[in-house]
Amino acid sequence: MSTPRVVIVGGGFAGLSAAYTLTKLGITPLLLEAQERVGGRGKGEKVDGFSLDMGAFVFTSTYDTAFRICKELGLPLVPSTMKFGHRRNGRWVTTTPDQSLWNFVRHLRTAFAMGFLSPPGMWAGFRVMRQIHRQSAYMSFAGDSPLAEIDDDESFGDYLKRLRVPEKLQVTLRGPLDMVLGDPLPAGQALMRAYIGETMLSGGKVYMPERGIGSLAEALANACADAIRVSTPVRKVVVADGSATGVVADGETIETDAVICAVPGTKVPELIPELPPETRRALSTVSYSTGCRVVIGLDHRPLPAGWHGALYPEDDDTPLLLDRSTFLPACAPPGRSILDLLVGRDRAKELIPLDDEEIKRQLLGAARRKAPPGSALPGDHEGLYFRVYRWEEALCMGTPGMLAAAAKIPGQLAERIDNLVLAGDYMRVPSVNGALSSGHSAAIEVANLLASRSN
Repeated sequence: MSTPRVVIVGGGFAGLSAAYTLTKLGITPLLLEAQERVGGRGKGEKVDGFSLDMGAFVFTSTYDTAFRICKELGLPLVPSTMKFGHRRNGRWVTTTPDQSLWNFVRHLRTAFAMGFLSPPGMWAGFRVMRQIHRQSAYMSFAGDSPLAEIDDDESFGDYLKRLRVPEKLQVTLRGPLDMVLGDPLPAGQALMRAYIGETMLSGGKVYMPERGIGSLAEALANACADAIRVSTPVRKVVVADGSATGVVADGETIETDAVICAVPGTKVPELIPELPPETRRALSTVSYSTGCRVVIGLDHRPLPAGWHGALYPEDDDTPLLLDRSTFLPACAPPGRSILDLLVGRDRAKELIPLDDEEIKRQLLGAARRKAPPGSALPGDHEGLYFRVYRWEEALCMGTPGMLAAAAKIPGQLAERIDNLVLAGDYMRVPSVNGALSSGHSAAIEVANLLASRSN
């Protein structure tokens, strides 16, 4: 083989972003992906005219790197302001993220059901939102977000206790995080507050490529197709005399001048035994939630008119429901829709070993037992098609202090293995944008290193 100057290990959003950036700079890397397709947790799938997202599905308002890359690749973004139904105390209330006084007055019943109108709830809610507004400069998922600066050893659960947030309001604050991310209470307070703040400070505005986030992974792969080799798991990054000299894949050692390791943070230590001890300690703070997702194509709307989704914050067994075609009409043929059912935490771990039919049956059954009024959820054997996606490592959660620890990794590696760069969502604020931003920065760092060595 010819010797590539840069090897990228891992073809998720971080690896694809690194390959895309290097290609734009005139450097053709070699990206090695263990699976049959690149895209990682951002992959999509096309089924009978429908465009499905297998993992990630939404951008928030500060996704600067994602917005830039979508523009460069010619992917139009569709804005949306989310309207959700919430099942609380056996009744349904709806929320919209508009923070105006008129919207609050219109939703007094909702505010009461969610715990905002009791005296303790009003005081605790005021304190939480005051802190978020005061730290608005940190509450961002942008590539240069300073969120790590306020990341400490306090968990989100301890933060809620310290502010004496009543249980009913705690359920409100952690409910969406619980259903989408996994249990937020052991995670760091900074990251969990950023999720809440990102919604509140932006008025709930979200954005998506018109055919889903999977279309971004596809476009990135097409833009650097010559650099990608799939079905090629990397067994080890070879380090000798303080330098990454190659990677071992399929029994072959591929020599290289630099390595970008873009696998999940939990997988890095087994690939690179020579990591500095302080870097290993930092990576030990990285953790991921578990997720399971069922996607069903329908010839009718599954949720009440105007609803984007339905949440069950008081119930661990009932999945989050999304009518994806309300977000993105172009993802479904005219007159048809896409119902997503998502569940995390221990429930997802229980479901993952089951076959697809049983997972669909259990999640649909749970949803139908507590269906929103006016909804039309399908029966077990209804639907135009269905798909089940399992994620042992879904969303990066981390322990308290993870962001602060990860921020020190580049300096640690620069002193010990200067041509090795780590990229991934855990290296920024964990998100699609964090992965893309991290990959872009890693590519710039490697390009500058190669340029300095050639001079």
